Amino acid sequence: MRLRKKDWSSEVFEQFSDYLISDFEAIKGNWKETLKTDKLHVEIGAGKGDYWHQMSALYPERGIVAMERDFTASSIALKKLESNPGERKRFIYGDAEKLSEMFGPKEVDVVHLNFSDPWKKNRHEKRRLTYKTKLDDYYDVLTDTGEIWMKTDNVGLFNYSLVSVGSHKFELVDVHVDFRTTDDNDPFTEYERKFHEMGQPIFRAIWRKKDVK
Repeated sequence: MRLRKKDWSSEVFEQFSDYLISDFEAIKGNWKETLKTDKLHVEIGAGKGDYWHQMSALYPERGIVAMERDFTASSIALKKLESNPGERKRFIYGDAEKLSEMFGPKEVDVVHLNFSDPWKKNRHEKRRLTYKTKLDDYYDVLTDTGEIWMKTDNVGLFNYSLVSVGSHKFELVDVHVDFRTTDDNDPFTEYERKFHEMGQPIFRAIWRKKDVK
């Protein structure tokens, strides 16, 4: 559901323009040098930014990049910078159609897919963020030991992803069908907290890039 635009949304984009990245030619291949870090995380579909900000607080020494295509959700995430600043966090307002145009080869350590749109209809399969062409893109930008971290409440998308990613150039290294019953300090997203409070299970998987000769 698309959020209603806030009166202050445009102003927030201007206020926090230093955090926004749009000139990818200038930073591609130089993200870690620019952010002065040796670890780079990218969250695709950051929503209102809770996970982005919490990850940055948990790992202040790492570069944490959030990507969101909804204007209002993006503005809400940016507004939270007022109480959650960070020198190694950045934001991309846009779609993750081609990560390899934004990041250099083997530049990203972790790709986060949190509560992505399941695109339930078969004719929309190619839009799923764990479709094979998307996985090709992740593989290109991930380091040799890079990982995909996925969380979802949708069992259909989860099962699809286990097959899709598992048959690609990634190996499954961790999986949970009721993630929040485990002792893990991975931050909550806005959706996740709501589902967790309702008693709904959270599905989580981590895949690591294979060394394909």
